[in-house]
Amino acid sequence: MSHPDQWFGDQTFSQHGEDLVVLSLFKQLGIDKPTYLDVGAHHPLNISNTALLNKRGSIGIDVEPNPNLCELLKKERPRDIILNVGVGRQHGRAIYHMIDDFSGRNTFSESAAQQFVKDNPYFQIRKRVEMDVMTLDEIVDQYWRGAYPDFLSIDCEGMDAEILRAMRGGSYFRQPKVICVESPHRSVQDLELWNLLKFQGYDRVIRMGENVIWVQQYLAWYLQ
Repeated sequence: MSHPDQWFGDQTFSQHGEDLVVLSLFKQLGIDKPTYLDVGAHHPLNISNTALLNKRGSIGIDVEPNPNLCELLKKERPRDIILNVGVGRQHGRAIYHMIDDFSGRNTFSESAAQQFVKDNPYFQIRKRVEMDVMTLDEIVDQYWRGAYPDFLSIDCEGMDAEILRAMRGGSYFRQPKVICVESPHRSVQDLELWNLLKFQGYDRVIRMGENVIWVQQYLAWYLQ
């Protein structure tokens, strides 16, 4: 049983408790039910950065290229918009490399898929599927009236920086307030994301495992 002094209960669905940190940040910003865009949403509950938000009444968009996981998302999150597409730097078609039917290692990055099976030889790429790819801006323009939801969670197996680079700049009010992105510690991708998100107007708040949480710079004083 959770304690009355625990703002968000005693349960976390994220890999390292990221959802509790995200909810704490939004509480300080005065947002009780932050909306979300979950890119690479994977499973509706397992290692999910948005499951706790959803259970607390938040709604959003869940983007997952794996059709098997999309069916689970539709069942568990009937109020959300569920998109069975990929996300990339430009609109088009791309090859989705499937390790298995429910793996979180399935990816549009052939190099990431090949590296994973090289490091884990008991796995293999079992299927390659060509599917539609949208940009973040296209998703937001088409399904969220042109302004990003409050929270962007992105886990795209090595393609995160490429996808974020295509995100529109400009008005702070049209961008996500908080971003959680997979950014392996001291990797080339980590440095790339640091430079990119700093340029886009975000401050790094905390690293949790291989995920890093960022907040818009103009909101940072609320969190002091």
